[in-house]
Amino acid sequence: MTAATATTTTPAARAVKTRRFRQHRTFYLMVSPFFVLFGIFGLLPIIAAIWIGLTDWDGLNPAKFVGLANYATILTDPLFAKAVGNTIFIWIGSTVITCGLAFVLAYLINEYVLVGGGTLRMVFLLPMLAAPAVIAIIMSVLFSTNAGLMNAALSVLTGDRVTFDWLASTGWIKPIVIVMITWRFLGFHLLLFVAGLQSVPRELYDAARVDGANGRQVFWRVTVPLMLPIIFFSATSSTVGAFQLFDEPFVLTNGSGGTDQAAEVMGTMLFRTAFTEFEFGTASALSWIMFALIAVFTIVNSRLLRVRT
Repeated sequence: MTAATATTTTPAARAVKTRRFRQHRTFYLMVSPFFVLFGIFGLLPIIAAIWIGLTDWDGLNPAKFVGLANYATILTDPLFAKAVGNTIFIWIGSTVITCGLAFVLAYLINEYVLVGGGTLRMVFLLPMLAAPAVIAIIMSVLFSTNAGLMNAALSVLTGDRVTFDWLASTGWIKPIVIVMITWRFLGFHLLLFVAGLQSVPRELYDAARVDGANGRQVFWRVTVPLMLPIIFFSATSSTVGAFQLFDEPFVLTNGSGGTDQAAEVMGTMLFRTAFTEFEFGTASALSWIMFALIAVFTIVNSRLLRVRT
């Protein structure tokens, strides 16, 4: 009985689908270029990266299949462990400082700045207009050994000529990178938080104050819970950006990774492996490991912030 029904209804359903496709074929024709371009420039490189990651290939000679040997080589490389440690250090530092400072500034602007708030937001957004290499050069000048403003200020304060090499210091190079990231992306996260705060209904604040809540209770029990989706997006974008970090440490250390590889991150390691050592198989495997780490830490962010969709 069921088979007979399916036999009689399937051609009718197929006819309906065909008729709907013909009715909307103009729509499918209009969106098809996107899928074609995505297949060529998005999907095919992903598939190629999977295959290259399983081979030993220098870009010129035929690729040799080596299985998971590239992944084993990376995971047992001490330099990879150092690059991951540096990346996580910069990720935590830049995310906490950038998102925290942006949230506080956005809250103050939203609550207390009545005139000129748009201009103030544009001021914080200006560093994003500069290229990362330009910002890195500015930071190089600020922390230069002989003519840097930081050493000049310390010389004035101490009365002695300070010639400390900040960029060669293994202890200071990562905080300098964090300062660069904070300076560059503070405006972006500020705009996110301002938009989120302005979307919170004022009636909720008024209702909480009528119920006797003070300013701190309103902030922690009304503002923060409603801002969790924005905080999650901000933290996730910072996570992705930190694990793809390349320009700032590369320019500051002239591509060397700094003293004792103190500023080596996974992005610079990937670049050197691919385009200096020409080990494209290892570089492709490294890119997939980076993808896995980004996915793991994004899930961790989601769990910590308890975001519910």
